[in-house]
Amino acid sequence: MKTQYRHYTHSPARKIQRPPVINTMSHILSLGALDERGCVDHLQKVIGRFYEESHDQTPPYRALDLNSGRGVAAMALAEMGFRVAALDVFRSSISVVRKLAQKEDLNISLRVGDPLHIHELHEQFELIHDRECFTQMTNTEERKQFLKSVKESLAQNGKFVLVTNVLTAEFNPQETFESVTLDQDYILWRQTPESDVEGVVQMEGKSWTASQKLAPAERIRRELLDAGFEILSDELEIVPGQCRGVIKLVLTKAA
Repeated sequence: MKTQYRHYTHSPARKIQRPPVINTMSHILSLGALDERGCVDHLQKVIGRFYEESHDQTPPYRALDLNSGRGVAAMALAEMGFRVAALDVFRSSISVVRKLAQKEDLNISLRVGDPLHIHELHEQFELIHDRECFTQMTNTEERKQFLKSVKESLAQNGKFVLVTNVLTAEFNPQETFESVTLDQDYILWRQTPESDVEGVVQMEGKSWTASQKLAPAERIRRELLDAGFEILSDELEIVPGQCRGVIKLVLTKAA
């Protein structure tokens, strides 16, 4: 496994030009998203480690923020000098981002689309950021398609910044305040009112919907390596009060 990790100092530094003032926290407050401060802190750490500040007159590098939602990550990346595409499946989710981006003159384009087909954007990105899509995909083939699409959309030496939930030895669904259960395929199911809507299944006389994939960290790493990625950075955190883990990875296409 160690031979498949590559320390960032062995890679050529990528250069971006950052604006003189970073206003991300004011944007977080505007969006009512104080819980997303950790996301911004992580992105700033990644940019500081893998990208090098430069005053060269070069175009900003391109970043894709998946499942952009309220757009906090997209705005943080734009403020750090990236030309950002913010992708979400719902147009309404990014309406607030559009207004703030226009007001602050941030270099963000808004896209509506399916994360399984981001290669259909026909663009190459120096950075792709995801912290929800991969976690919420419970179908094995969809996860493979997603990773394939990400890899095809990464520019040469581009970075895939992935944050996803993982199972820890301390997590027990029966001890949470949520009505959830974990099956043998590491799919976390959430109890839901009885319905004939697609995706609702019956188990033990109750209705359930697949919520997310909650596999051990080593299985997630192996899934990514098998998909053709190299792991450049790997951080595992335990969510206080939940005992669920969060793994923060920076990846690139394997040589």
